[in-house]
Amino acid sequence: MELVTALLSSLLLVISPVGFVVDQVAEDAIRGQLISAESLDVRVDNGPSYQLLQGRVNQVRIAGRGVVPIEGLRLEVADLETDPIDLEFRSLRQGQVVLDEPFQGAVRLVVTEADINAFLLSPFVQDRLSSLTIGGLAPAQARERDRYRIANPEIDFIKGNRIQVAAQLEDLVLGGGLFIKAEVGIAIVEGSRLQLIEPEVTADGTAVPAQLLRPYLDDFAEQLNLQQLEAQGVTTRVLTLSVEDNSLDLAVWARVDPSVTTPVAAAE
Repeated sequence: MELVTALLSSLLLVISPVGFVVDQVAEDAIRGQLISAESLDVRVDNGPSYQLLQGRVNQVRIAGRGVVPIEGLRLEVADLETDPIDLEFRSLRQGQVVLDEPFQGAVRLVVTEADINAFLLSPFVQDRLSSLTIGGLAPAQARERDRYRIANPEIDFIKGNRIQVAAQLEDLVLGGGLFIKAEVGIAIVEGSRLQLIEPEVTADGTAVPAQLLRPYLDDFAEQLNLQQLEAQGVTTRVLTLSVEDNSLDLAVWARVDPSVTTPVAAAE
């Protein structure tokens, strides 16, 4: 939900009455929300001026290359194309995002293997890995979750929609650890559910039995089930997912219900 709020807030800057004159103002507003961008092109199809001043635009198109939205993460391609946007006029005047109509748009992202691996080594990810627990264990084994730590993660994109992940699983109690390598094919079912195809996992070169993997794989796939967002007013569908050598190309469509935003009470 934080991502949805950030996106809508950025679009508010694009169509706010303060900056409706030219596309350059919109581009500057978007750049202000990013760490950096090698190139960024913003086009606002606003129709008549009175329509924009009332919080409505026909379409926003953003084409970014070399975009860094958060520290350490570079996106080779970041494109956005929206359907008409309609914000509640009273709230817009007060600088708040309140949808009058559902917001719909499509995003295309391309990430490279090199950029993802650099991100995995960034302080942002390393801090989270240090506090990550191992899921999929029975309640009686809960204390084991804090025993292991993931270190030195590395990802390899393989043509044919397969991904290989390697990392060191360190034992914080006994010391030492295991070198874990996992390779799996990925597919999207009905636009929302992740399917893991022919997973192969080894620990120090020894294959891990499939029955031991299943709880972890099922838990991982369920966490990425986009249907969970629908209860919060966000409908998301994956349009395309393509993994090639050294890159991953993802296109996603999303619809945000007005209920996601909080209406501003009418003035007395």
